[in-house]
Amino acid sequence: IQAYADMNGFILGVHHFNNGIGAAVPQIEGINKTCPIRLVHTNYDTESSQTVALDTFSRSFLENPDQPPSAVFGAWQSAVSVPLAILTGVLGIPQFSPLSTSTELDDKVQYPLFSRLIPSDAGTARATVAYFRNRLDLSFLGVLYVNDAYGSAFHAAIQEAAADREEGDRIEEVKGYSFSYSEGVADDTSELELAIKQLKESRFRFFFGVFYSEHYDIIMNLAYEYGIVGPEYLWIMSDGLSANHFRDKKYDVGSPLAVATQGISILQAKGGLETPDGSTGTDRFIKAYFNQGDDAVNYTTCKRPASNSQNDKSVYYVAEQDFFRSKTLYPGVGATFAYDTAIGIGLAACQLFEEKGTEYFNGEELFNAFVNTEFDGATGRIQIDPKTTSRSAQSAFFVVYNSIGVLDKTGESISIELELTSHTTAVADSESSDVTWVDLPGKAYHYADGSTEPPLTIPPKIGENLNQISLGLQVAVYMMMALIFIFSIGFIVWTYWNRKTRIVRASQPFFLYMICIGTFIMGSAIIPISVDDRIASIEDCSLACIFSPWLASYGFVIAFSALFSKTWRINQIFHHPQLRRVTVNIKDVIVPFLILLGLNTIVLICWTAISPLKWERVHTDARDDFGRELYSNGMCRLNSNKDIAYVVFLVIINLAVLLLANIQAYQARTITVEFGESQYIAIINSSILQAGIIGGPLLVIARDSPAAFVLVTVGEIFVICMSILLLIFIPKIKYMKKWKKKNSSSGSSNLSGIKVLNHPKGDELELKALRSENEQLKLSLERLSLC
Repeated sequence: IQAYADMNGFILGVHHFNNGIGAAVPQIEGINKTCPIRLVHTNYDTESSQTVALDTFSRSFLENPDQPPSAVFGAWQSAVSVPLAILTGVLGIPQFSPLSTSTELDDKVQYPLFSRLIPSDAGTARATVAYFRNRLDLSFLGVLYVNDAYGSAFHAAIQEAAADREEGDRIEEVKGYSFSYSEGVADDTSELELAIKQLKESRFRFFFGVFYSEHYDIIMNLAYEYGIVGPEYLWIMSDGLSANHFRDKKYDVGSPLAVATQGISILQAKGGLETPDGSTGTDRFIKAYFNQGDDAVNYTTCKRPASNSQNDKSVYYVAEQDFFRSKTLYPGVGATFAYDTAIGIGLAACQLFEEKGTEYFNGEELFNAFVNTEFDGATGRIQIDPKTTSRSAQSAFFVVYNSIGVLDKTGESISIELELTSHTTAVADSESSDVTWVDLPGKAYHYADGSTEPPLTIPPKIGENLNQISLGLQVAVYMMMALIFIFSIGFIVWTYWNRKTRIVRASQPFFLYMICIGTFIMGSAIIPISVDDRIASIEDCSLACIFSPWLASYGFVIAFSALFSKTWRINQIFHHPQLRRVTVNIKDVIVPFLILLGLNTIVLICWTAISPLKWERVHTDARDDFGRELYSNGMCRLNSNKDIAYVVFLVIINLAVLLLANIQAYQARTITVEFGESQYIAIINSSILQAGIIGGPLLVIARDSPAAFVLVTVGEIFVICMSILLLIFIPKIKYMKKWKKKNSSSGSSNLSGIKVLNHPKGDELELKALRSENEQLKLSLERLSLC
C-alpha cells in the first residue's frame, strides 16, 4: 500500500506538470501554456527484484527499439537500481530514482546517467554521524547491515563519515557486521545470528541498523535473545526500515519485540517539514495530495503498476474512490521525492526546449539539464551536487522518528507510535559538509526505559588498576621501620646503660650514639616513601616526595660518618704500626660528617628549590576495548630528564666515600683490634656497597611499579640500617656477656679507643725491640759477672 502511495506522488507530479497546476510547486503554475512538453509514462512493478526489473525493462525496450524512453524513473531499492543504472547508462537513457541511496551510484564512470533528488547514503551517513556525535556524544558504534548494494555502501559511508570529522570530534571506532540479503532469511538465520553475536561480543551499546522492514522482526528477536536490546542499549535504523512497518501492529507487553522496539528510532531523509502556518513546499504537497478529486483518483488507478501478482493484495493494491479524501494513508517520504523527481524531469525538458527551440534532445542532454535544475519543491530547495549528481545533503532534511509504546485499554498489549523528535536544518548553498541537528519544540526523545536520558554509550568501566601500595605492603614496610626504630632506640639505651664499661668505652659512646641516631633518621624515610594517594592527597604525596631524599641522605650521612671515621682511624695503624691504641674523638667524626652533610645539603637544597620531586599518577599504554586506561602508576617523579643530575650527584658523593671506606677497610684487613671491631666495620661497609650495587639496578627495573619500587627502596634501607646496628652492637653484647662471666664485678674503665691486638708490622717491630733489649741485658750481665 505504501508503494502505491509513493508511486502516486510521481503520478501526481506528472499530472500537475502536464496541467500546469502549481498547488505544490508554484514555479510550474501555467507551465502547460508556455512549454509544449508533456510527460507520458508507463509503470512497471519490479517486485523489488533485480531480475524482474532487468527483464521488464529489456522487454519494453526491445518491443519499441525505435522509440526508446526519454528517461527511466525508479527504482526504489538500490539493489535494483544498481544493475538497471548500468544498463540505462549503456543505452544512453538517464535514470532518476526517488529513494535509491546507495553511495555506489555516485560513481559517474560506472553510472554516468544516474541521478536522484534524495541524498546518497554518504550524505545520510554524515547526518547520522553528526547525530551520534553532537546529540549523543558517541565514540563507539556497531553497525548491522544487509550485504547488498544499499547496505554495504551505507556501511562504508558511515565509516568514511566517522573518520572524516575533525580530530577530537570523531566516532573513534565503527564495527560493522553483515548478513546476506535473502527473502528466505527467516528459514536460515545462522549468518544473521553470527552477526548479532558479534555485536554482542563488541560490548558496544549503540547500534545502527541498515536493513529492510522484512528483516526487522527476525533481527530484533535475535537481539533480544542475545541481550542487546532494552534500557541499556539504543538502536537507530536507517530508512531501509519503513515507518509503516509498525502500522496497525500490536505486541504483547513484555514480549521480545515489545521490549526491543521501545525507544528505537528511524533516521532518514525527509521531504521537508510541515509547519503550522502551512508555508513550506511539504505543506503545499500534503494539501494537494489529500484534496485530489475523483478524476485524479481515476487517473492514478489507471496508471498503477501492472503487477505480476494481482492476486496478492500486499503487492497489488486498488485504491478506493475516497482513498485520498479519507486520508487512509499518509504519504511517506517516497511520495514527496517522487513528486519532485517528476517536476524536475519536466522542468529540465522545458529548459532544453527553451534553449534549443525543439522538442527533440538526447538522454545525456536531459540528464545534464536535470542536474542543473533548481526549484523549490515539496522537499525544499532542490540542489544537486554536480560531482555525484545526487541531492546535496545540506539542502535536504533529515529526521529522527522515536518509537513510543502505547498501552491499549486492556493493558496487555502495546502499539507503536513514531514521534518526530529531531531534524536537521536545511541550508542551501552551504560550503560546510557538516549537518546541524535541532530538537522540535516541546519534543523529547524517550529511550527504552521511558526516560529522556540516553543510556551509557559504552559499558561502565570495570575499574582501573591504580597499582596503589596495598595495606599489606604498608604493614610490612612499617614493620621494617618499627624494627629499625626499636633496635636504634634499644641500642641507644643499652649504650647509655653500659657507658662506663670497658667494652662500651673502648667503642666510644658518642660513636655508638651517632650510629643509632643515623639509622633512626634513615629508617624514618620509610614513612614518606610508602605514602600514595590511597591514604593522602596529591599535595601531601608531593610533600612526602620532597622529604624522603632528605631523611634518607641525612640518616645515611650521620650513621656512615661515624663508620667512616672509625675505619679511617683504624687505617692510621696500617701506616703507623707503632700505635697500639687509637681513639676516635669527636673531631675525627665531625670533619667527615660536616663534609658529607654539606655536600648532600647543597645538592638537596638546589633540587628542592629548583625542581622538587612531584607525585604524579601516570597511565600506562594498556587500554580496554574502548580506549580507557586499565593501569596507572602513582609515584614520585622528576619534573624533567635533566633533574636526574641531582640524583647522580647524590649517588656520586656518597658512593665515593663508601668506596673510599671499603678501600681503607681492605688495606687494614690484617689488623686485629680489640673486640673484633675492625672486621665488623669492614663487613658493614661491604654490605652497604653490595646493597647499593644490587639495589640500584633493581630500582631502575621497578621504577614503573610503585609496590615493587617501595619494596626495593625500603628493603635497601632496612638492610643498611640493620646491618649497621646488628654488626656493631650484637658482638659487643656477646663480649659483654663473656666478660661478665669472667669478672664478677663489671667495674669501670677509663680506657677508651681502639686497642690493637695484632698487627703484622707492629709485631715485627716489637720483636726487634725485644731482641735489642735482650742483647743489652746480656751485656749488662756480662759486666756484672766481670765485677
